[in-house]
Amino acid sequence: MKSIWVLAKNTYMEIIRDRILYGLLVFAFLLIGMSLALGELSFAEQSRISANFGFTAIHLSMVALSIFVGSTLVAREIDKKTILTLLARPISRPQFLLGKCLGLTLITLTVVVGLALVLVGVFLVLKVSINAQFAIALLGVLFESLILLGLTIFFGSFASPMMAVAFSVGLFLIGHWLNDLAFFAEKSKSEGFDVFNQVIGTVMPNLEKFNWRSAVIYDEVVGVKEVMAAAGYSLGWFVFLIALTSWVFRRKDFA
Repeated sequence: MKSIWVLAKNTYMEIIRDRILYGLLVFAFLLIGMSLALGELSFAEQSRISANFGFTAIHLSMVALSIFVGSTLVAREIDKKTILTLLARPISRPQFLLGKCLGLTLITLTVVVGLALVLVGVFLVLKVSINAQFAIALLGVLFESLILLGLTIFFGSFASPMMAVAFSVGLFLIGHWLNDLAFFAEKSKSEGFDVFNQVIGTVMPNLEKFNWRSAVIYDEVVGVKEVMAAAGYSLGWFVFLIALTSWVFRRKDFA
């Protein structure tokens, strides 16, 4: 456990110095700032527009952070051959993966908290009430980023960073379209389409399970059971993907 924590801490400090992180933060701040400007165009909907843009900024930042940084998380160590030095120490390959993932997860948590504080400031300026659904919406973003990180790490274990990004973005889009696919399958009379929907829904993570941003915008209530189920769903997919990546890593020659 100590080895995992040390590796996570080093990964955290390494990503903090990465320029792509600051690019994402600038993008998020601009999008949140734009929410105030666009909100001025419609006084009646100003709070909803600002909340929508604010949570969209946090969501897109987390997606980009998980995919683009995650795609180079392991590949960078392999290219520089530093992974050989790490694995020569008393640390296993699964521990190496968990340390890297924990480091990026801590970065994700740090960025989410930072952007959330900025959004809280926007809400206070607009005199919008902040309730439990605000925190639940942020949890949904974190749960989704955990699955995306697992996907990117898995693809990065056998593909180039560019291909890992392409695969992860593709599954990100599919993951948010699964509910629409299920809707059309229900309306369709084709048995083949229904079977296809069931197969895709089983082998692909449904990322819409974590989309609670509308709960803040439209004052909807997300139950504790739903949050707990989503947490288990996210953790289950992450553990499965890391186990799969570990299996690939055991058969990979870094020499």
